[in-house]
Order: sequence, then structure tokens, then C-alpha cells
Amino acid sequence: MAVWDIDVAGATSTLTGTAAQVEATRPSVAGMGTAFEEAEAAIPRDAPVVLAALDDVVTLRLAPAATEVASRAENVITATAQALAFYQQGDLVMATAAQRAAGLVDHAAVAAPVGGSARRARD
Repeated sequence: MAVWDIDVAGATSTLTGTAAQVEATRPSVAGMGTAFEEAEAAIPRDAPVVLAALDDVVTLRLAPAATEVASRAENVITATAQALAFYQQGDLVMATAAQRAAGLVDHAAVAAPVGGSARRARD
């Protein structure tokens, strides 16, 4: 088994800073949503193809990507904090398992919805 020598205080500080940076992105993501809503409101109602294309970009690309990024970041921070706690308690087997979990993402939970309003507008 590998021997680890982790600076717990330094690692905790890095995790705290990273979590704060992730949290700081939330207003930007919300602002992006607002901007797309405003763009949609500005598009004439007699341009259903343009409205459908914008909806596709948001529903099928941007929203799922933003959700996946947030999910991955939260997963990495949580699992790394668990690994650090296990390490600090001397449980290297659990620390290794938590470290591996940091790379996992539940892709089903962040999958894009199929057939949003853009599909209805085209059909």
C-alpha cells in the first residue's frame, strides 16, 4: 500500500477555497439563464425556427453542461473532503475509496431532457 504524507491543513484550505470558487459561479449561471430568457423575449413570435434553435441551445446543450459541471465539482469536493477525513483518521483503505469516488459522476442524473419545447415547435 502506498504511503501518504498529506498536509491536512493545506488540503482543507484548498478545498475550502475551491468550494468558494464553485459557489461564486452560481450568480453567473443564473445570469446566463436570465440573458437567454431576455433573448427569447426579444425574438419575434413569427420566428418559430429561431425560437426553437435558441431553446435547443439552452435545453439540449448549455443547461445539461452547466448541471454536469456543477455536479462534478460538488462530487470532487465532497469525495476529496471524505478522503481527507479518512486519511486524518488513519483509515487509508476508506481514503483510497473516497479518492476514487471523486472521479465518478452520475451521468443519468445530469442527462439532457429529450424533446423539449424546441422539438414541439418543429413538430
